[in-house]
Amino acid sequence: MSSAPRKKVLLKVIILGDSGVGKTSLMNQYVNKKFSPQYKATIGADFLTKEVTIDDKVVTLQIWDTAGQERFQSLGMAFYRGADCCCLVYDITNPKSFESLDSWRDEFLIQASPKDPEEFPF
Repeated sequence: MSSAPRKKVLLKVIILGDSGVGKTSLMNQYVNKKFSPQYKATIGADFLTKEVTIDDKVVTLQIWDTAGQERFQSLGMAFYRGADCCCLVYDITNPKSFESLDSWRDEFLIQASPKDPEEFPF
């Protein structure tokens, strides 16, 4: 007796925050279970995928790590479209990085234009 194939779902997750707050480290730790103590700035954007099973569905998370440096912010806008979720990241030792989350959120909503901005998961 064969079981019905599991439904596959692809979710695009965007990670946003100021430069140096740990976006890349967070993504690498979650996907690869690896941490590098050396800081290396992200140029443009990069993504990794991770498959998880939720309620008998195979969900592929396409996790996009975007550059936090201002000179690359306009580059990142192209990656926001089609996002299903956005993770806002800050450094707990840097209050300014927390204060800038509102502007990251606002800019994301402008550029990504989700159908229902009030209900979009952050």
